[in-house]
Amino acid sequence: MPRLTPEASAFDMQAALKGVAIDRARSIGPQIYDALRSRIIDNRFPPGTALSEKEVARICDISRTPLRAAIQDLAGEGLIIVKPQVGSVVAPHDAARVREAIFIRAAIEAAIARRLAETGVDEAALAPVLAAQKAAGERDDYLTFFRYDEQFHSMLARMAEVPNAWQMVQSVKAHIDRQRLLLMSSITGRSMRAYEDHVKLIEAISRGDASAAAAVMRDHVNSALETLEAGAQGP
Repeated sequence: MPRLTPEASAFDMQAALKGVAIDRARSIGPQIYDALRSRIIDNRFPPGTALSEKEVARICDISRTPLRAAIQDLAGEGLIIVKPQVGSVVAPHDAARVREAIFIRAAIEAAIARRLAETGVDEAALAPVLAAQKAAGERDDYLTFFRYDEQFHSMLARMAEVPNAWQMVQSVKAHIDRQRLLLMSSITGRSMRAYEDHVKLIEAISRGDASAAAAVMRDHVNSALETLEAGAQGP
């Protein structure tokens, strides 16, 4: 089992779960899954954090049955490590999973870009999202940019009429996002560079250049790996 990191050893579960509001009119399992997953991705639950079922259930005022199901689902994604009779901890960052996730995402999203170049894209619908990205980029607010980035890529998949393709991407990209949010928020100008990639992508799609659109998307997705590897090497 991974050792507790210094950050995890000083971890405040109550603070990390602040804002979790369970809607009793809806299924509890998916809600607690989303709450835990988002906190792993944005590093409110650092790698090595021990997840006490008893404590999480108490704070969120839920039973342990849906919580266990959520933990098992997160374990299946490689975000949590479960040791029977011992407990669960947030998994460490995994470079191999990040590389694999970027490989999968680049392949799927390049295909989406190619298809949109052939079928067209609703630029009017994308305009507000791109404007919000630009505003976040100008403020160097990577966390806000990240939310609009997710919306942008999801919209492209829907416009290509392959929304489940984005769901497939989501199933693997959490490993990318954990490190993106940890590292890229500290890189000046990274949001604007991503925004500029999006503009180039829409330009290629709009002129019907499928090869260029696919290439821009591949380079855009792969740039995350280049940045993460540079960050891992340090100055």
